[in-house]
Amino acid sequence: MKKIVFLLLTSLLAACSQRELPQQNTSSEPLSLQTRIVPSVVNPGGVYLTSVSVTGGAGVDSVRLDILAGEGSTLLAAFWLYDDGGALHPDDGDQVAFDGVFTQRIVWAVDVGNAEQVVWRFQAVDADGKAAEPVEQTVSARENAAPVLLKVETPDSLPSGFDGRLTFRVEAADSNGADDITRVMYSAFQNGVLNFEADLERQEAGVYVQTMDRTFAAGKKGVYDLKFKAIDQSGAESNIVERQTAIGNKAPMLLDFVHADSVQQPEAGKIVAFLITVRVEDDQSLLDVKDVKMEWKKPDGTYSQNSPFDLYDNGLPWNEDFEGWDDGWRGDEKKGDGIYSITGIFDPSQPLGDYELTFYANDFAGNTSERITRIVTLTPREGY
Repeated sequence: MKKIVFLLLTSLLAACSQRELPQQNTSSEPLSLQTRIVPSVVNPGGVYLTSVSVTGGAGVDSVRLDILAGEGSTLLAAFWLYDDGGALHPDDGDQVAFDGVFTQRIVWAVDVGNAEQVVWRFQAVDADGKAAEPVEQTVSARENAAPVLLKVETPDSLPSGFDGRLTFRVEAADSNGADDITRVMYSAFQNGVLNFEADLERQEAGVYVQTMDRTFAAGKKGVYDLKFKAIDQSGAESNIVERQTAIGNKAPMLLDFVHADSVQQPEAGKIVAFLITVRVEDDQSLLDVKDVKMEWKKPDGTYSQNSPFDLYDNGLPWNEDFEGWDDGWRGDEKKGDGIYSITGIFDPSQPLGDYELTFYANDFAGNTSERITRIVTLTPREGY
């Protein structure tokens, strides 16, 4: 019995596997070929992924790629693209079998002689022998030299909250022309760890800049090792030029507290609510403010169960039924004005006396503001 069950299970698994295998596409539509990925520049030893889309026809096993010289009359090399998900040709780079996308990863070792350009001609023939219209694309094949960084200028420091604008400026050259440079970038490291990176913008041929105001320092603080490089169309990278700059970032400041100094204890079964606000400033603008907190200490020395509370600058009101409280509905009046708000609540069970409300703000650079404590007194109801 066990042997029979095992055989049945094996057969079932095999049947399921057969059903799950993708099937090659066939169609009554005419066979058609369209390029998807073709490199614009190739260099000796470079690895390039190329792919085409095939639609229609009675099933295509592979797409032929001919590399042609001159006007396309001399065959230099041939490659085949496959739609097998890498199953039959593990190194072809194809991702999904039988999705109509034929792919090949080519290590460029074609001898092109003195030719600076070659023609890539893609051809497909289906199972019935019908051929799609060939597709051609011209590719630059001259031997490429990497770009060179000629000059890199950076300020030694970016003071916290600096006025105006400061600039990173790079001059780069490429023997194949300035237009061969596709990217000039830098990476910023602290203690050998990548912290951030960015591209510079092309200002003119061979000149690349990044212009920064005080908001650039949001979330950044300390000395950074900067590594600049240029990259050309073929992916060749220039020499790396290193610079060092110190980015200043001071903690946020808490200003202009507004709240009731005293609140009368509410009647049984009721609550009393009052708005608490504080204005926050940061040298790097509000973009650097991570959160604003308030600790709520009762007269008996204990803290509210949910202390510390978050204050918000989101323009969302407070609802008496506390709907949306956890989503930031705390009573703020205007979004983005730098005034952070929360609605304070007393119910009849709260002890009378002085409540210590301690505020502080954190920024994205890891700074914490000065802790400032304010007093709100809960007084007895009149007649009690």
